[in-house]
Amino acid sequence: MNTKPKILITGANGYIGYCLFKFLKKKFYVEGIDLKNNLNKEVFKCDLLNLKKFDKFLAQTKPDFIIHLAAQSLVDETINKKKYYRNNVLLTKNLIDLMKKNNVKNIIFSSSASVYKKNTKPLKENSNLKPLSYYAKTKLICEKKIKKEKNLNSVILRFFNVCSALTNPILGEFHNPETHLIPTIVYKSLRKQKIFIYGKKFDTADGTCIRDYIHIKDICIAIEKSLRFLIKDKKSLVLNIGNSKGYSNLEIVKFVEKKLKRKIDVEFVKKRKGDVAKLICNSNKALSQIFWKPQNSNIEKIIEDEISWVKKLNKERRIRRFKSYR
Repeated sequence: MNTKPKILITGANGYIGYCLFKFLKKKFYVEGIDLKNNLNKEVFKCDLLNLKKFDKFLAQTKPDFIIHLAAQSLVDETINKKKYYRNNVLLTKNLIDLMKKNNVKNIIFSSSASVYKKNTKPLKENSNLKPLSYYAKTKLICEKKIKKEKNLNSVILRFFNVCSALTNPILGEFHNPETHLIPTIVYKSLRKQKIFIYGKKFDTADGTCIRDYIHIKDICIAIEKSLRFLIKDKKSLVLNIGNSKGYSNLEIVKFVEKKLKRKIDVEFVKKRKGDVAKLICNSNKALSQIFWKPQNSNIEKIIEDEISWVKKLNKERRIRRFKSYR
């Protein structure tokens, strides 16, 4: 009889979900569920808005903990708001309802740093909240729905800029189209293509915006520590998960140039609506509550592991399908 806690990951075919599935499977009994299973054939294929099918799956698997990663995560204001509402708010509401029906009392929720009000100072969990994008607004609505459930033990993790790749196995992100800075710079640099950077007149040393980048392995470790917290304490928390250190867009370009030993062609374009000059987290609470701190998020390691992943994609010829908004 398996005495390990049963973990269910929603969105287990996405970037974080797939990495986390492989990471946790060595230590827990893990199931995954997603709308597609083209990357990970071990994942149960199901639209989470299909209540009958999802309910049947929960009743059969009987998870002790749900790690809720499934969401409309592409931040693009041209996407119909109904799609964000359906895939974020309605999906989370339905998940909570089915958790109650199936007596699942523990959830870890993947939220976002974008729920905070613009602020150039390091953001704490009690900093003012004022999401600007509709994506961020739906994340905050989901947070509130989870907090209202008195019989649910929850850890809400506000991720900053998740990036890079696991090394054993080599596994990273491959969105199509890609919107994230680091994979875009690495992909395009290897293909000798021009990089577009949004804005060059921010109030920073080099005029480009500064962001807090956190390695995917540190994300996986933070989620594992959150699981162990819920197993032991059965309380609820909201935690920032970030590096507590920022790098500008141009600094990232220079790090990639250094690692690949090649010059990158950069063109500046108009900054995007809502972009703030600096977005950095204070992760002291995560250290005090779940004994987590970033151990893999040195920028050089982030870039090295991303390059290894992209070279693997290139070798497999998957990189040919790559498209980018940048």
